[in-house]
Amino acid sequence: MKKKEKKMRITRKAIVATLAVMLPVALTVGCGNQDTSSQSASANSQASDSQDSRNATDSGEETSLASGLSGFCDGDSDLMPAARVETTGQYLGISIDGFDNVKALDAKQFYAYTLMLKDPDGTWYQVNLTDFTESGETEREITNLSTNDSNKYPGWNLSTDDATFETSIPDTMIHQKGDNPTWMLALTVDGEELAHCPADGDADFE
Repeated sequence: MKKKEKKMRITRKAIVATLAVMLPVALTVGCGNQDTSSQSASANSQASDSQDSRNATDSGEETSLASGLSGFCDGDSDLMPAARVETTGQYLGISIDGFDNVKALDAKQFYAYTLMLKDPDGTWYQVNLTDFTESGETEREITNLSTNDSNKYPGWNLSTDDATFETSIPDTMIHQKGDNPTWMLALTVDGEELAHCPADGDADFE
């Protein structure tokens, strides 16, 4: 196995271990994060910000995540056989197959999709999409793992197709510098990680 692939797998294991600790704690401990219900923007403002983002990215400056990116991955389980991620305006859209199989597991406490994005400068961003089955609450949360700044949003699945999970989340706190970030998805059920996408390594934005 190549040295780069070994390092990538070690990094994934470290992230997985962190998630396994963080998600169960979220069931009982409040986080005191910012209320971001006032973060709406006009269509004209979004278009302007997207153009500024592209220009800044081309010059190597840190800027918001560019609009118009998309990525696809094949997973390692029928719980998450494939997934798609895209950016539109100031929103990150996430679509994950196998949702009907996940719900059939009948989680006792929670199940969560976790999207990890890595900027070329080394900054990690974590998006948790969690269904706290014990309390009946759902939550979308995005965190900058370098600063621990975090925003929570209500709501969860937007799809009318039982086999597909779909949602979108504001991506204004995700920044990129130069090239596009890479990403990967994981599924955790009652504290146990059960599926990954891609099956190995990271996926690219194009």
